[in-house]
Amino acid sequence: MKTNRAVAILSVVVVAIVLFAAAGCKSSGMALTSRGQLLKLNIMHPKDLPESGEDNLDVVLSNRGVNNMKDVLVDVELPPQLVVLDATHDRGVMESHDPGSNVYHFTFGNVQPGEDSTMRFHVRTSFGTYRETGSVKATAWQRDLPGDKLVETAVIKLRQ
Repeated sequence: MKTNRAVAILSVVVVAIVLFAAAGCKSSGMALTSRGQLLKLNIMHPKDLPESGEDNLDVVLSNRGVNNMKDVLVDVELPPQLVVLDATHDRGVMESHDPGSNVYHFTFGNVQPGEDSTMRFHVRTSFGTYRETGSVKATAWQRDLPGDKLVETAVIKLRQ
């Protein structure tokens, strides 16, 4: 009787671990690396802005694991409805941007456990005939990530 109960509990625990590993590898802006590190990518943005409204759009890369993560690359693609007035980032982050392009490239040499790195864009909206912007897309690459990348998107709507 006791062995049946122990086997049942053990099998439920094993199934829970497998489901957690499968579902938790890459969901809601977080990814679990092959070495047990947890990388988190968030886009913090206003829900809506008026035509020609200005605000900050932040892309935050976080290491929630127990080991440092090396050689993380982040690309931030902004839609044409957002005009970048200023772009800043934390120390130790290298940025490159081709003039006339809406893609910004960031290189992180080493992201320590518990560290948050912010890439801030001060933007102005130019909706034209659109009711919302195209997708703001942030993509993080690191060789230990499942599928080698983590993607997060966001949309800003026109305030009526």
